[in-house]
Amino acid sequence: MIPVVKTYKGFEIHPLVYPRRPADGTTGRNADAGYDASVRICRVGANPAADGRVFRLQYFLPFDGTGKARIACMAHAEQLIDGRVEGQSVADL
Repeated sequence: MIPVVKTYKGFEIHPLVYPRRPADGTTGRNADAGYDASVRICRVGANPAADGRVFRLQYFLPFDGTGKARIACMAHAEQLIDGRVEGQSVADL
């Protein structure tokens, strides 16, 4: 899979999508359980692993596909960068 990276207002947006872990704590992949998502944001040209920050998307229900989760990551990141998410900021990146 080719990594998806978008730039927005001087930041790189890296969506992170992963299978939802069952509430009972069992391990294993179950695509029917859906997907959770986070987004890593860093300045353009920075090392995402060292200079970025990960923000988890807080949804009560899992995403039913990886495409929908990636779209939500991008939208959430843009709102974060624009300063429209209470309690989260990228100002110090």
